[in-house]
Amino acid sequence: MTYPHIGNVGANLEDEESARPYIEALIVREFSPLASNWRSSESAQQYLERYGVPVIWDLDTRALVRHLRDVGALRGVVATDGTPAERLVAEARALPTMAGLELAGRVSCAKSYGWTQGSIDLAAPVSGAGSAARARADSGAKARRRVVAYDFGIKQNILRLLVDHGCEVTVVPARTSAADVLALKPDGVFLSNGPGDPEPVEYAVENIRKLLGRVPIFGICMGHQLCGLALGAKTFKLKFGHHGSNHPVKNLRTEKVEITAQNHGFCVDPDSLPASDVEITHVNLNDHTNEGMRHRSLPLFSVQYHPEASPGPHDARYLFDEFVTMMDEARR
Repeated sequence: MTYPHIGNVGANLEDEESARPYIEALIVREFSPLASNWRSSESAQQYLERYGVPVIWDLDTRALVRHLRDVGALRGVVATDGTPAERLVAEARALPTMAGLELAGRVSCAKSYGWTQGSIDLAAPVSGAGSAARARADSGAKARRRVVAYDFGIKQNILRLLVDHGCEVTVVPARTSAADVLALKPDGVFLSNGPGDPEPVEYAVENIRKLLGRVPIFGICMGHQLCGLALGAKTFKLKFGHHGSNHPVKNLRTEKVEITAQNHGFCVDPDSLPASDVEITHVNLNDHTNEGMRHRSLPLFSVQYHPEASPGPHDARYLFDEFVTMMDEARR
């Protein structure tokens, strides 16, 4: 984390995005042992200790990030037991690189489950977005769209927004076969975000190919990369990835710029996409990498960024509307 103070507001369990934190360690400048927020249920230290996540602090994290920007993402080790630095460096170098690492299967759910919770109303919405979402859900209550969501490391706010948009959601493990998904008779299939290199997730690529053209598909982050691979494209590893908020992305169809949240280390190579079948819809304005695509004739679209994160729900909420529209059109 580059923000100097972490842990001030404690841990709010209403904002959890997964069943547990999957980080190996946390590195911060200053870690607060005290928590002060009306929504906090425990301190950040108590939360991380419960899941066995070590924290190291009093480090110049901004200097560390500047170093990573120069040399690229590195493997690392956090230790406090007095192990000599030379040995720690050797241990870090022995760790597997992210390229070629299949992590989606490690963080996916063990069995399928239904999700019914919508967005959490903490206060009256300023923009009316919350009431609009409820209106969409109410209008679709009699004919809710049945969505099967592949869990490659899914964030729970994606599920909340699908419910807000009138969807009945079933989450399935990453290795669920296309046949088993189709047996659930979905109106649409959602492909989630997830960690690691998309290329080793070959089982998902094969399933997407079997689903292509049979049911509307919407992918986010890793889901976007897997769609690219399923359509015949290649992916590549970024030097240090896109992480955090305020990444500008241009929607090439509307000419509008969206301020997005991102967290990925790999990207779809736009030059490898079959131009006759795929339209590039979004581009990153910082480095001009691919941020979105749409199949020209089949019901499939995907984006590299996180439209469910903040920033995101306001600039990019329309993507969930487009998914609903695609499903409704396919049902006619």
